[in-house]
Amino acid sequence: MKKIADVVNKEVISISKETSFDDIISIMKEKGVGRLPVVSEEKVIGVVTRDDILIREEKAPLPPVIAFWDLLITLPGNKEFKSKLKKIASFKAEDIMTEEFLSSSLEDDLEEVVTKMIEEEYSYTLVLEDEKLIGIVTKSDLIKTCF
Repeated sequence: MKKIADVVNKEVISISKETSFDDIISIMKEKGVGRLPVVSEEKVIGVVTRDDILIREEKAPLPPVIAFWDLLITLPGNKEFKSKLKKIASFKAEDIMTEEFLSSSLEDDLEEVVTKMIEEEYSYTLVLEDEKLIGIVTKSDLIKTCF
């Protein structure tokens, strides 16, 4: 019977609650990850996922654009565009993180955790030991290690 310890990825990248929106985007792009656990005083307090970034109530309006034949000309941003873009850029991890997340331990049964991931619609489980983050198991990790 496989355990979480058999598939855990210990190369998990975490951020602090003060990490800026720009830094979150940069880390996700640079490291090729879609979720970043938010850690405060060695304890996980939330997770920032791609969905947290993509599904925000506060959306920046598109800059004004004029189509002229085959050219698209971006006009100088209007006041609303500049204001909302500035607001979004000022977000920190604690402003956009999801406080609910799935967690497991190294000794948890892999089959049970995968079932829970599917039933609760999580694409990952954070692996904790004494409330400290020690790894992550994503659906991608499962594909790599189980097939």
